[in-house]
Amino acid sequence: MSNLSTSVSLVEKIRAGDRQALERLYDAYAGMVYGVVLKMIRDEELAQEIVQNVFLRLWKNIDKYDEAKAKISTWIINIARNRIIDEIRSENFKNQQENQSLDYSVNEGELGGSTEMKVNAIGLKSMINKLRSEQKLLLELVYFGGYTHEEAAKELNIPLGTVKTRIRSSILELRKILKVE
Repeated sequence: MSNLSTSVSLVEKIRAGDRQALERLYDAYAGMVYGVVLKMIRDEELAQEIVQNVFLRLWKNIDKYDEAKAKISTWIINIARNRIIDEIRSENFKNQQENQSLDYSVNEGELGGSTEMKVNAIGLKSMINKLRSEQKLLLELVYFGGYTHEEAAKELNIPLGTVKTRIRSSILELRKILKVE
């Protein structure tokens, strides 16, 4: 039995209320979802919470899934993407990001550290947060998540040309933001 037919049969079982089928789908895709969420949120505990929420939403909304429109993995990632966007827009998340201690920010700039740390130290992250959610998501995947344009297109289930166009428009928008600030 192929992965596609296995996923389709799991979806049918979930629609019938089979919790074991949901557990099998969770086992198959939770790692992938966690990786995507953690790349965007950068908080392990929150990422785990979001993964749980994604599969709860899947369980509650399985009747909205249309096999003809997307693979189950794509649908799951779209649920995760929407949940990430909701979280990033939430007041609690914004406050958490703003309330980092001054010592942490100073040490972050002095230590060198990862690219992520350097990006935060120069304030690029805050500028990226001013972009539209689809622009921000693509920049996060490609520049901070290490995805190729092709991988991002597959991940988000959008054409490669759209990915390239959105990235270009995102960079142009960032240039405008940089000139203003």
